[in-house]
Amino acid sequence: GVMVGDQDSSGQGGYGSGLNLPPSPGSPASQLQLLSDPLGVDFKPYLIRVLASVKQHWLAVIPESVRMGRRGKVAIQFSIARDGNVPKLVIAAPSGADALDRAAVAGISASVPFPPLPTEFKGDRIVLQFNFAYNSAK
Repeated sequence: GVMVGDQDSSGQGGYGSGLNLPPSPGSPASQLQLLSDPLGVDFKPYLIRVLASVKQHWLAVIPESVRMGRRGKVAIQFSIARDGNVPKLVIAAPSGADALDRAAVAGISASVPFPPLPTEFKGDRIVLQFNFAYNSAK
C-alpha cells in the first residue's frame, strides 16, 4: 500500500534510513499506511494531510513517561468514510502501556473529521494503519 511517514519517505517503510539523523530523545516517529486498494487514485497528498493532522494532536497528548524515555510502538487501524468521519478504529498492535495506546487513539480521534476522501475515489471508505513509535530504536 501507499505509505507516508516522517522518517523514510522512500516507501521502504521502517523507521529511519541512513540518510536521516536519529530522532532526538523523546521524539516520536509515525507512519501511515493505506491498506485499501486505492483504485488508481493517488492518495499520497491526502495521506500527508491525515498524517500531519494526527501528528499535531498526538504530540499534544503524549504522556510524560515518553519524555522520560519510555519506549513503545502502537499500531492503530481505522477507516475513513467518504465524508472524513471515522466509523471504525481498533488497536491492531498494543504497546503494552495503556498511556501510550490512549495517546495514539486520542491523536486520531481528535483529528476527526478528516478531509473528505478524494472525489475521484469511487470506494465508500479507506482503511489505514497508523504506526506510532515512541523513542524508537534505530
